[in-house]
Amino acid sequence: MEKHFKEAVKIFILFMIGACFFTVCLHYIYKEFQEIHRYDLPEGPAVKVTNEEAGWFPFDILKGE
Repeated sequence: MEKHFKEAVKIFILFMIGACFFTVCLHYIYKEFQEIHRYDLPEGPAVKVTNEEAGWFPFDILKGE
């Protein structure tokens, strides 16, 4: 009985170490991606290509969007 308890404690400790390592890695990756600005304004002669007409129908179903 004591042998099973020691094995269970050892597995639990290894699981907790792995979970902590995984959490720290996820936090580091999240922090790295937060510093990347996805929607920076373009630098150069960029042209806006969207059409923002507001029609009488509030949904874009008929436009295929």
